[in-house]
Amino acid sequence: MPAADRGNDDGEPMPRRSHTTEIATAVRVALDVILLNAAFCAAYWIRFRSPLVALIPVYKGTPPFLFYLKAFPVATLVFVYMYKALGSYPRRWRDDPMNEFFLLTRGTVAGMLVLMAITFLLPSTHSPEGLKYSRITFLLIFPLIEAFLLCGRLAARAIERRLQRASRGKRKILVIGTGETAARLARHIGRTPSLEREIVGFLACPGERRSSSRIIDPVLGNAAEAGPLIERGGIDEVILTVANMDHDAVMDIVLACGRNLVEFRHVPGMFELMTKQVDVVNLDGVPLVGLHHIPLHYPWNRFVKRCLDVAGAAAGLLLSAPIIAAAGAAIRIESAGPVFFAQERVGEDGRRFRLYKLRTMVPGAERETGPVWAKANDPRCTRVGAFLRRHNIDELPQFLNVLRGDMSLVGPRPERPHFVRRFKEDIPRYMSRHLVRSGMTGWAQVNGLRGDTSLKARLRYDMHYLENWSVLFDLKILLMTLFARRNAY
Repeated sequence: MPAADRGNDDGEPMPRRSHTTEIATAVRVALDVILLNAAFCAAYWIRFRSPLVALIPVYKGTPPFLFYLKAFPVATLVFVYMYKALGSYPRRWRDDPMNEFFLLTRGTVAGMLVLMAITFLLPSTHSPEGLKYSRITFLLIFPLIEAFLLCGRLAARAIERRLQRASRGKRKILVIGTGETAARLARHIGRTPSLEREIVGFLACPGERRSSSRIIDPVLGNAAEAGPLIERGGIDEVILTVANMDHDAVMDIVLACGRNLVEFRHVPGMFELMTKQVDVVNLDGVPLVGLHHIPLHYPWNRFVKRCLDVAGAAAGLLLSAPIIAAAGAAIRIESAGPVFFAQERVGEDGRRFRLYKLRTMVPGAERETGPVWAKANDPRCTRVGAFLRRHNIDELPQFLNVLRGDMSLVGPRPERPHFVRRFKEDIPRYMSRHLVRSGMTGWAQVNGLRGDTSLKARLRYDMHYLENWSVLFDLKILLMTLFARRNAY
């Protein structure tokens, strides 16, 4: 029935229940199953039937295709399970292709490891005729699966867009809060049609500083009016963006949502963010709760990250040398002064070091003002400097800092001592950023949080990186850095 005619027994409108997500997930799984088997067949053909045989001969005879075909169902189940376990199938709030690519790659790597263990470690995987699965075939499977499934995901996204256009309507969201978090949420929902959501209005909270963004509109009243609005109907989801709201008031909203089948979500406070990382030890029957060690506190992870830093910085310095030379020449032509600029920053464990950059401002830019952040259209920037900043070219000399061990390729950006002294007094947990080496780029920076932006938001992104570090997360950030332009001034 039409959306306006739907209702419960009392004639009140009920929340929208779209089946687009379920259908889209089914489409993704079906495409993955088909394309996984296509990749397996392609790997067999390339290894045993293609011209590759002339380059790498098959010494023990060509195994029959049926021998491999029998293993396809097991292999398919392994990969599909890994993609599901790593969250590749549910459509997410942060529905970006880069995130999808890394989820897919993680699932493929995990699936390959499981298959290799089954194939090479268990004797039952070998046939009575003494046939064994080719290791070269396994090497071929990885790039083929990645290529086939990435194409499949592009097709799935196109199908999802058609499903969204044909769906019965968007879910209606009521946002409680009018601050910067609410504004950021509203912007993301507005520019991501695949979420199938639209904000019907905002409610102000006592003592909250309202965002200056025009996107906070319409404001329907204050938080005390949430219950009646929910009871009135026409709302599918409530999002609370204020972390310190009165407990009783929050419970009233939750109960109102429960009575009306409205989904409730909220932005967690700092304690809730930390509780998933707690470590509990028991001393003679007395439980002690503390924060869990972050991944980079473990020696093996630090060793792996340092190896990647050295290899990446050496390659980066070699490849960027012509760019640095050309940029240096442009700097000297436009204005007098040094090509390079060294500045004291605070790094791991609070140690100070000299950070190197290409000079982008006039000499003595802070002689009269003292330490201040750069801002959009900063008059202190030269024309060449503005271009270098916009394209992150001014940061290239920091590959030398990485090689010296002062920095890492990825990590929280280092700040100047003047600002560190100020921020550590005003912002709780600010110094947690210094638990690891500072980075040339970071999770906050690729999400546009640099320059004169919210420090608290930047800290949240830095802490998320520290608590969820992995090699693939680093690679994702490095790749995103190539396209990060927001607030690059």
